[in-house]
Amino acid sequence: MRYLVCLFGGLLIGALIALTAASILRQRDAWPRAVMNVMQHELTQLRDLVHEGHCTGPEATAATVHLELMASDIEPALIAPGARDPVFSRYAADLRKKLTAFTSATECPARSAALTDVSNACEACHRDYK
Repeated sequence: MRYLVCLFGGLLIGALIALTAASILRQRDAWPRAVMNVMQHELTQLRDLVHEGHCTGPEATAATVHLELMASDIEPALIAPGARDPVFSRYAADLRKKLTAFTSATECPARSAALTDVSNACEACHRDYK
């Protein structure tokens, strides 16, 4: 009986340590996940606004500004300080270029096409870095 209690106690302690380690590892990636969640939210909001025909309203402008701000700081947010990742930098530059094209478009059909390009730029990066 004593061996069963010790075995059960060891399993319980092992499970607690495993859960703690998993939690620590999950928190390590909290900042990049948060950045991606905010960008996904703004992109979804822009997509909905464009499909509704509100391409140049204040909501679209605010979402575009948020995306541009996030895209301008995406490399320092996701790459470790002092590290260089030329592939990720190329993807980030492509995203910024597509966002600039979206901002410069004035008509809804052109903005819709540019938004598709922005979404494709996101997907291209996620193929390599998700």
